Amino acid sequence: MKPEPAQSSARWVGAWCALCGLLAAWTASVPLGRIPHVSDEVAYGLQAKLFAAGMRTGPAGDNPSMLEMPFWVSAPSSYSPFPPGWPALLSLGERMDLAWLVNPLLVVGIPAVVWGLAREWGGDKVARLAVVIAALSPALWITAGSQMSHTSSVLAVGLTVWVAVRRPESAWWWAIGGLTAAYGALARPMDALIIALPMLLWGLTRAPSFRARLAWIGLPAVGAALFFWDNHALTGSGLRLPMDMWFDGWTAEHGMVGCNQLGFGPNHGCAQTFGSLGHTPLKAAKIIGQTALELDSVLIGVPGAGLLAAFGAWRLRVRWPWLMALALIAAHALYWSPGRAYLARFWHPLLLLLPIAVAAALQHLPRRWVVLGLVGAAAWGGSWRMPDLVDRYWCADSALQTLLDEEGISEGVVFLRGKGQRSTAWSRMGVDDFICDPMLEAMDGLRLNDPAHPRSGLRVRHALPSLSATQHFMSAHHPDARAWLVDHQVSTDAYRVFELQLD
Repeated sequence: MKPEPAQSSARWVGAWCALCGLLAAWTASVPLGRIPHVSDEVAYGLQAKLFAAGMRTGPAGDNPSMLEMPFWVSAPSSYSPFPPGWPALLSLGERMDLAWLVNPLLVVGIPAVVWGLAREWGGDKVARLAVVIAALSPALWITAGSQMSHTSSVLAVGLTVWVAVRRPESAWWWAIGGLTAAYGALARPMDALIIALPMLLWGLTRAPSFRARLAWIGLPAVGAALFFWDNHALTGSGLRLPMDMWFDGWTAEHGMVGCNQLGFGPNHGCAQTFGSLGHTPLKAAKIIGQTALELDSVLIGVPGAGLLAAFGAWRLRVRWPWLMALALIAAHALYWSPGRAYLARFWHPLLLLLPIAVAAALQHLPRRWVVLGLVGAAAWGGSWRMPDLVDRYWCADSALQTLLDEEGISEGVVFLRGKGQRSTAWSRMGVDDFICDPMLEAMDGLRLNDPAHPRSGLRVRHALPSLSATQHFMSAHHPDARAWLVDHQVSTDAYRVFELQLD
């Protein structure tokens, strides 16, 4: 096999990586409106504001029940129970008011990692095709348009895998691989445990020097230590996750303490899945089946990519990466949540492997026609899903922020009063029969808070039941601030705003 000229390969890879980043940036900017949409993203964004202010936890809420939203703690201090890695990275964008751009910048590196792995496992021809498949995959650039943690985790563990496979001579590369593994432990620990940890152990036998081995293992050890320290600081135990504690408080009135755990049983699962509480092997099989079908349809934009990947994986000369893929699938099947929003996001690390397998299956076809076919498939698959992203994805949009801007409200307390609910669905994104209610709709406003400075600037709260209660609250906590009430009819999605007279 004649090797491709290095300069030509670099231009080829760079062009497709840039296209992937541009597609993600367009998705983040246009259909998703540069705002967080699911509750996870809102919590990440609020925590990023704390990190941008130099805080892991902020002051307690003036009234925790008035700041109630999924995945946010308001007392005795305020913070997100998610692992700290991603919101810490997101805070770099938050400082420049460019949080929406962080993932599109990160995703530029993923096709390059795929290309590097493909060269090792399938040669230059497979690598040049794999980078195209990765760059065009709607699964990659649509998710990278969000403010979720998955893109950063895939890039991080992918770099760790690449260093272990490539076995570079420079100790600096081993330090980079160790650093990305450390980030993985702090951002998405399950992905790091299943993918990065085996690579770290294998890499110990491949690192060229003591210095390389020290960085390779030492940096992830620091990351793991910070992860356990963060758990201890927030929960009192290094082994107890803040998210477990949050779910225990959120579901305590329903007797569901301990619901956020892996495994099967009637007490596993913090919300109904497939029509009932509890997690069973049958539900795990349904999760696997639905996620596999979703990933099959979105990997290259049209269904059938799974069969191509299976054939290509059989043709590749390496087998062990697929054992890690199976371990990832099995681990997430033990978790009660299907994780449907933003496509097959729990299986997102498979995007390091599947483009290579599909490329191996297509490598003997004329490359020009294969590339044109992939472009057409990605264009169709991406455009087919755009209506869901534009149509108030997960109940969120910028209507409330626009209303406040039009009214000139940038200081003071805004009380949100929502009534009713409405059904919606984003079936093209894997979410059916979703209910938008006042709690979820209120996240459009709560995301505007600055948890590091809860007594200044714009302060958004759930409304109190009466004017007298509101007057008492304002007198006790915000005596010199103006106040407004925003009345939101969720069923019709209509807003009205009134300034409250507190005297």
